[in-house]
Amino acid sequence: MRILLVTPVPPDRGGSGAIPVLLHAQVEGLRAANDVTLLSAVGDEPGEAAAAEVLRASGLDAHFADRRVPGRGVRRWRRRARMAGAWAFGPRPWRSIWFADPGVQTILERLAVEREFDVVAVEDSAMGSYRLPAGVPSVLTEHEVLRPRAFRPPPAGPRAWPGWAFEERDWHKRPRFQRAAWRRFDRVLAFGRRDATAIAELAPEVADRVRVSSFGLELPAAADPSRERPESLLFTGNFSHAPNRDAALWLAAEIMPAVLARRPGARLTIAGSNPPAEVLELAGGPVEVRADVPAIEPLIEEASVIVAPVRTGGGMRMKVLQALAAGKAVLTTPRGAEGLDCFGEPPLEIAVDAGAFAEATVALLESLGARAELGARGRVFAERHCSPPAWAARLESIYAEAIASGRP
Repeated sequence: MRILLVTPVPPDRGGSGAIPVLLHAQVEGLRAANDVTLLSAVGDEPGEAAAAEVLRASGLDAHFADRRVPGRGVRRWRRRARMAGAWAFGPRPWRSIWFADPGVQTILERLAVEREFDVVAVEDSAMGSYRLPAGVPSVLTEHEVLRPRAFRPPPAGPRAWPGWAFEERDWHKRPRFQRAAWRRFDRVLAFGRRDATAIAELAPEVADRVRVSSFGLELPAAADPSRERPESLLFTGNFSHAPNRDAALWLAAEIMPAVLARRPGARLTIAGSNPPAEVLELAGGPVEVRADVPAIEPLIEEASVIVAPVRTGGGMRMKVLQALAAGKAVLTTPRGAEGLDCFGEPPLEIAVDAGAFAEATVALLESLGARAELGARGRVFAERHCSPPAWAARLESIYAEAIASGRP
């Protein structure tokens, strides 16, 4: 199969967020049996330029636009004016404007002339405004469905009004933009059943095109049990994502005190990128906050229990899958298990409220055997369902459907 894969960021196995990591597993799985052409853009995030060079050196047919912010001068101001105008006078939300770089469209048009593709696979609706090669079947993977929400009143302080006004207007653009993007594609892929149901409800005309498949990752080495630190809990995430901020605050404010009441020696590490002041302020006593750690794997290996008390947001949680694949005991919520439940009951401990979450945490801390058994089952689960080959097989089936659909 000749696949053109269009991604918002360069795939990167060691990326700081979930998206580069899952994209790398996707590329590696697909290229084993298919002719894959990658199109992405290099931005200012650390590691993106290096990841692009690694992909090129691997022999992958990879093409990258330069989305980095220019230095001082006319080009910088032209870019600002272009993006601000597109947001102020157009229907697209800021995330789409940020990722919809004109350089990507230029490369798309060149590739459409130079090559023939069986299918175009686009990752995330933020990339859904590009003009794709005419007549080629297309599949969109929706990383997170954004549902309409009620108007939020302005904050009390006038200084916060500009940010509030921007966020309110931008938020109300997002669901409409997503619906318009879904309509353009022959198949729309969601990572979990809840997001798939939401797509069908928000855009009934595309309901018959929606498919569900959890993502995958390149399996890490199994964690060494001898490196585990007793009584240690770990929560990881990218804290620019609001659901992770909410989870960290809930964990420190309500769950951890209940755990400490029964296990005074318990210690919690909150680690991840871009923690705001409200998360950094959680540090103290039994809680440690570690910002922008260079590698998360050593922390996962040292933890007795990985906790992911996510209550909001959509998509699927890379933090949960990474811990499962490493063979660690994982405790999460029903929302944190979304996507993994496509294969039956996943080997996770699941709790629905703060009391149950604290009780389950204590039970796992008290039983080395229970942690080991849960971790071993998690490793087998990840190998069977979430390896790059397993994920690629699911994607190939969905791409084949799009090709066979014959939809104009």
